[in-house]
Amino acid sequence: MRNNSWLRFVALFSVFALVLAACGDGDEAADTTEAAADTTTTEAMEETTTTEAMTEETEAPMGEVGGDGVLTIGTLLPVTGDLAFLGPPEVAGARLAAEDINAAGGVFGTDVRLVEGDSGDTNQDIANPEVDRLLAEGVDSIHGAASSAVSKLVIDKITGAGVIHFSPANTSPDFTTYDDGGLYFRTAPSDLLQGKVLADQVLAEGNETVALLYRQESYGQGLADAFKENFEAAGGVVEPFTAYAVDTENFDAEVEAVVAADPDGIVVIGFAESANILTTMHERGVGPTSDKNVWGVDGNIGGIGAELADPSIIAGMKGTEPSVDLSSIADFTERLDGAYEGGVGGVFAYGAETYDSIIIVALAALVAGTDDPVAIAGEINGVTKDGETCTSFAECKEIVEAGGDPDYDGQGGPYEFVDAGEPAAASFRIATYDGGGTPNTDLDEYVFAS
Repeated sequence: MRNNSWLRFVALFSVFALVLAACGDGDEAADTTEAAADTTTTEAMEETTTTEAMTEETEAPMGEVGGDGVLTIGTLLPVTGDLAFLGPPEVAGARLAAEDINAAGGVFGTDVRLVEGDSGDTNQDIANPEVDRLLAEGVDSIHGAASSAVSKLVIDKITGAGVIHFSPANTSPDFTTYDDGGLYFRTAPSDLLQGKVLADQVLAEGNETVALLYRQESYGQGLADAFKENFEAAGGVVEPFTAYAVDTENFDAEVEAVVAADPDGIVVIGFAESANILTTMHERGVGPTSDKNVWGVDGNIGGIGAELADPSIIAGMKGTEPSVDLSSIADFTERLDGAYEGGVGGVFAYGAETYDSIIIVALAALVAGTDDPVAIAGEINGVTKDGETCTSFAECKEIVEAGGDPDYDGQGGPYEFVDAGEPAAASFRIATYDGGGTPNTDLDEYVFAS
């Protein structure tokens, strides 16, 4: 977890390049200088730009501050759009993380600065201008989007600016090998894991044939392919295997094909549009209240009840979502509910993962001794494994300050990041609707996959 002289040079060079790129004219330069004066002293800035700091062969003393001295976190979370039901727990998780970091003395003795943003969805032109705004705010890390497709719209812009892109909810397998310059991370597991868990659960119910409907974008395609591969490898049949455009509003043709196939079970991989699919299925007699086993996924299972005029039509529907056992973090979920105006509506999905993503970045900054994103990125994987176990920012910070190596096991579980910057294994919640607007937590089951 050491920073060598080359990494320090690259990190500092990246900072200089970003500053030059931001200074388009005299007025902008003046604004940048004024903003820097508000967050760091002249002496600290001079110290980080000396030739000695760029060329020294020894490791920087713990706590030496580079960058501008303030760890600034941006969020790009679904306040609006198809995944808006995930917005409240994720926004609340980000707020709690900043609160807990600052209560423990912040990073380098300075409070973490949180700048919130909305990701929208792929039907809206929100994510790109929001990223532009966040980058102009000087963020060191952007957390989000929840949607893999939205993250793909902005990942090159974020990482190309030398800023960390850290999603709490992206599950598309594509990100494992994406050319991100070592700046993309996620606390959510790849759908290669969720696809296996979902296939195992559907098979365990005795379903030999399954119809699968999925939205045609990176999330839907990746999870659908992973499910199909695992289900068929176990001897099952997936037919029909139907993709639909993300802007589809009428699903009569897709559901008619399901009726004609008469499968044992049905899997729906989608977002808010799943309400239209499930309503049409109910009308055609193949919904969850029929003799069909119907399954959803993390994109719809937590919030689809709220999209329906009558949620009783999905009683019996089950679904998978990456999640630690919520009963084991009851104190945390209570805090989540209180950290968002009006509460989180009984949906806690990815709240813990958002919280942990920010804690991990803050700890990596402490270990790196700088708030420069490139240097922080070099320490992120390390603070999630192979060290002295700790479960809070305050506890881990004490280990760092004592010269130790922290291994953060967060609210969302022990992550043990692999080289790709993602969890090696994960816990999954099996959620069940029983007629109410949200899944009944008393019926929750949990499985672990690696």
